[in-house]
Amino acid sequence: MQIISMIDFGELLRTFGVDWHLLVVQSLNFAVVSYLLYRFGFRSVVRLMDERRAKIESGLEYADRMRKEIDVFESSRAERIEVVKKEAGDIIKSAKNDAKLILEQGKVESRQLADNMVASAKREAVHIREQVIREAKGEIGLLVADITERVLQSQMSEEQRNEYAASAEKMLLSENLQ
Repeated sequence: MQIISMIDFGELLRTFGVDWHLLVVQSLNFAVVSYLLYRFGFRSVVRLMDERRAKIESGLEYADRMRKEIDVFESSRAERIEVVKKEAGDIIKSAKNDAKLILEQGKVESRQLADNMVASAKREAVHIREQVIREAKGEIGLLVADITERVLQSQMSEEQRNEYAASAEKMLLSENLQ
């Protein structure tokens, strides 16, 4: 019965145009070609794909690590920027305070200098005034003496003139000594 079923199966295959000897040979060829492709082609392709997948995974891990490092760097940079801003503000505040102090010191020094200059000018003015008064007194004295001499010469005798000259000389000597 087995042979009959094989024969029946063989006839069934012939009815559809299939030669069972050729089908077995083609199946063996397919198996050999599949094995060779798997052994030499597909395994190397799978190996290359596994290597690429591993490289991609390591690249993604590296990218994640770099992203985390960038986040850490950005946060530390932001903190450093805040610290630098605070320090810059402190420096500016200190510079303003120093400038105010220097300005105040300059004002005080300029006031002192101006006061000294005014006092010196007053002393100089007093000195010049006294000198002018002395010179004026001297000149007025000479003018008075000259006018008096002219008046007296026209109205005095020789004896009165000599007495007057001696008296004037004594007065001048006493004033010069004081």
